[in-house]
Amino acid sequence: MRQFILALLIVFTSTTFAAYAKDVVPADTIMLISGRKVAVNVQGVTATSITYMSLGESEIKDIDRKQVHRIIYRNGRVESFNDLAVMMVDEGDWKTVILTDNLEDVEGLFALGEADGKSSPQSRNARAAQRSADIRLKKRAVNMGGIVVYITHRESKGGYGETPTHLVKGIVYGFEPPE
Repeated sequence: MRQFILALLIVFTSTTFAAYAKDVVPADTIMLISGRKVAVNVQGVTATSITYMSLGESEIKDIDRKQVHRIIYRNGRVESFNDLAVMMVDEGDWKTVILTDNLEDVEGLFALGEADGKSSPQSRNARAAQRSADIRLKKRAVNMGGIVVYITHRESKGGYGETPTHLVKGIVYGFEPPE
């Protein structure tokens, strides 16, 4: 009896799904930079906008291209335009650490200690040297349990044929008091 009911259930669901699948028209998917997905029929892509029709409607609409992360076409092709506005990162990731030179940003947080970051010797220009020093400082701050670094000192050296170097020092702050 159990096997009969199971077989009947399988036949019923497969026929229902097949009937539903016949009515479903494949659509293109526009993924916005906010992360929202919209099922549409893309009509055209220009340098500044994307023209589409919403499913079940005959009205043609436009959306600015700068609001679109990517389009996944019904044939499987993917066209990317912009980065997402918000990216999910882990709490202990160095990318979540904030560098600030405004003392009001650390008000109410606990000072965990001082940290510094020196640029990589492979830095090719001053901007790359500063970015490298900032990343190293953020990684040290995460290891200390910090979330915000109040910058107390920045120093750049080199240029005009010399390898640029950058040094940044700061006080690491976190939500929890130091142990």
